[in-house]
This record gives sequence, C-alpha cells and structure tokens, in this order.
Amino acid sequence: MDIRYAYITGRVRALEARLLDKLKMERMIAATSAKASLSELEETDYGPYVSQLKDIHNFEELLHDELRRLYSFIDKGSLNRELTDLFRMRYDFHNLKVFLKNKFKEKPLPLEELPFINLGTIEPLKVGEAKKFLQIQKETTRAFEENKNPQDIDIILDKEYYRLCVEKAEESENEFVINLFRIEIDLADIKIFFRCRALKKNRAFFLKVLIGGGSLTKKLFLEFYEKEEGAFLRKLSFTPYAKAIMGYEKEGLRELELSCDNFLLEYVKKTKLVTAGLEVLIAYLIAKENEIKLLRSILTGKINEIPVQMIRERMRETFI
Repeated sequence: MDIRYAYITGRVRALEARLLDKLKMERMIAATSAKASLSELEETDYGPYVSQLKDIHNFEELLHDELRRLYSFIDKGSLNRELTDLFRMRYDFHNLKVFLKNKFKEKPLPLEELPFINLGTIEPLKVGEAKKFLQIQKETTRAFEENKNPQDIDIILDKEYYRLCVEKAEESENEFVINLFRIEIDLADIKIFFRCRALKKNRAFFLKVLIGGGSLTKKLFLEFYEKEEGAFLRKLSFTPYAKAIMGYEKEGLRELELSCDNFLLEYVKKTKLVTAGLEVLIAYLIAKENEIKLLRSILTGKINEIPVQMIRERMRETFI
C-alpha cells in the first residue's frame, strides 16, 4: 500500500462505479439503430458530450475527447509521471510510425494531413524532431533502406516500445507494472506465434517479428514453432496463460484476440483488492480505455448494420 495515493484511490473507486457494465453494453448492442444505441449513453458520464454530437458518424470525436479527459486525470493523479507516461508513449510510437512511413513514400503528404493521434507526450507534428527518438529513427531508416518494407518500421518500433516499458517498469520496482508489461509482451508473442504459423512464415521471419522480453522466452517459442500445434497448446496449458489460449482452441485467431484482451483485464481487476497505490490509477486507465474500445466496436457495428449476434461475439469483457 502507498498511502500517498489514498485520496486519488478514493476518487478512482468512485469513478470505477460509474464505468459501463455488461448490461449497458448489451442494451447498446440490442438497440434498434445506431442512434438508439448512442442514446443509451445519455444518462451516463458520456451524456453531456453525446448531446453535443451533431452527427453520429463523428462518434470518434466523442471517444477521443473522453480519452483526453482520462489522460488529464491520470497526469494529475500520478506521482510517477515517468511511469504513467509510458501509456501515453504508445501514441508517440504510433505517430512515429505514421511519420516514418510517410517520410519513405515517393510523394510524402504534408504533416498536417497525417493521421496522428494527439494523446502522446510529444506534439505530433514534432515527433520526427524528438531527441529521444533520433537513434531509433536512424535504426529504422537503415532497416527500411535494406528491404524497402514498411512492415519493418512496425516491427522495430513495437520492440523498442516494449523494451523501454520493461526497462522503466523494472527501474520503478513496481511489481504490478512490471508484470503488466511482461503479460502484454507474452500475449502479443503468443498471437504472433499463431499468426505466423497460419501464414506459413519460416522460423527466420518469426524470430524477426517476435517481441521478446516477457516471461515466455524466445527459446520456448522457437522450440515449438515447427512442431505440431497441439504440442505448443499443451505446453501453454501448464503456464499462467492456459486461460488465454482457450479462445484459440475454440475458434482460432479471432477468438484468441478476445481471450487475450480478457486475460489482461482479469489481471488488472486484481487491483480492486489494493487499498491505495499507483496500480489503482493505472488499472482505471486500462479499464476506461477498454470501455472506449467496446463503445467503438458497438457503434461501428451499429452504423454499418452488422448483425447483433456478430457484434456480441466480438465483445471484450467489462471491468465491472
């Protein structure tokens, strides 16, 4: 327990109680139209902003604004910005990917026209000038010039992001955050394992895209990469990730994505037992981002008139 977070923990507990539950999500899914689905949010914390939305097709503006408010709350409540900024930094790395891919185009677009996300630690238009990214830009540029493959940009930057997260988490000695990032890496690598096998990629390619740095070693993945699928599933059934792979065993890659997301959320839910601490604040951040992803999935489905059952099958778990 960290009593310095006693006040903010109290505020978070109050906010957690206002997160959308399964029943509210189900009502949105079952609504007769996209407009009716959105109206289900009028009596929630989203209500004042829903009323200001002129066109339902612009619902992303509502969700983006909610994320901005969320990160502002996290910034104010955090006593370790270096650690909580790692979650903002995901957007910096997204923006850096966008910047570099545009840079290597035959006819680059003006920076103002690029799909940056303004939620990172660096102003999007200046991400290409950021000193902390200059070295990784050089490495990424060198890799791209060798193969002219934009995928190399994603591979290198994803690995660098998680390397940085694990490094900073370990420096903080916060076990919750250390384990959180290791779990994220392990789940990402499990999904990479099965995707690469489905695409019949060789070991060299698989090793290239594997992130590494989690609790599951590269040696483990490589040992089973060319063996029959069941052998790896049996191996994972004796690890903490037995529940995460159940989705894949039932319905393959699509269900694996959902079961991995739900597995991570279950880990985050353990903070409900924490009296006070930074992990409570971080857990709320993840819970709220999960909620926003759910809303995006529902509203996109309703606007595109996707069958109710299909939307329901794609839904992650809720925090409450």
